[in-house]
Amino acid sequence: MRQSRISGRIRTISQQKVLLLFLLPAVAFVAVFNYIPMFGLVMAFQDYNILDGYFRSEFVGLEHFRAFFEAPDFYRALRNTLAINLICLLVVFPLPIVFSILLNELFSSKLKKTIQTITYLPYFISWVVVGGLFYKLLESQSGAVNVLLQSLGFEDVAFFREPAYFWPIIVIATIWKGIGWNSILYLSAINAIDPHLYEAAEVDGANRWQRMWHVTLPGVTGTAVFLFILTVGSLINGSGGASGSMAPNFEALWNFRNALVAERSDVLDIYVYQQGVQGAQYAYAAAIGVFQSLLSIVLIFTSNYLIKKWRGSALF
Repeated sequence: MRQSRISGRIRTISQQKVLLLFLLPAVAFVAVFNYIPMFGLVMAFQDYNILDGYFRSEFVGLEHFRAFFEAPDFYRALRNTLAINLICLLVVFPLPIVFSILLNELFSSKLKKTIQTITYLPYFISWVVVGGLFYKLLESQSGAVNVLLQSLGFEDVAFFREPAYFWPIIVIATIWKGIGWNSILYLSAINAIDPHLYEAAEVDGANRWQRMWHVTLPGVTGTAVFLFILTVGSLINGSGGASGSMAPNFEALWNFRNALVAERSDVLDIYVYQQGVQGAQYAYAAAIGVFQSLLSIVLIFTSNYLIKKWRGSALF
């Protein structure tokens, strides 16, 4: 039995060897850039010195973990990370779902394609360009938004000088840049719904709203749950999570931040960059990275468990 199973697998590999060869570059990429660098996590437990390397640096245990837990800047970065990602999870995450469902209800295929093209384009614009665009739009006195406010009789607002405005700005920028692209997965899920379900619902007397609620929405629930769990897992990272998470990554936050709004803009990824790259405290930054990774794993398993209890099935 076991021998026949092994021979069956060998036969399958032989038949699909060409397809498996196409996987080799992806496997090599993941191994080189994701798995091999994991050995570097050992520096989180060392007084790492770049000249001594991993093998000769002094082992200090949890000293770096204790250090960042006692640092006030760490808690500010942790607060900003959780706040921005939770806002995106509660406010921004559902928008691609709503957008894809509404887009699917359009009768004109030409109009649908036009809207898709317009909303997809911002995704391909660099965050550097998006940051510059928002700076120009929201610039004090001469920005388009402030010119409009002045023409309506209001005083101009220093959007990029007041920390209170940073979270709304980065959330709006994230929506504008990502809503079209992140709706692709949901549109694919909608297109995979059996058309006979819509026909059966129409025969039963369901109107357009009811068909949308009872057929289309359940059809995208599986995709939404999958992306929701991955997004919850990235709440502590401040890196955007998976595709479809609609959360700003390091690049976005770095191009929108400045010293005046650092109180609200400096997330853990920026804090790690400042400490590890700019401050050359590699071991300290690695310890924070380990903390983020462990907490992300806990969040993924917890959210998966709760969703599985709620709906009977989840990611795993």
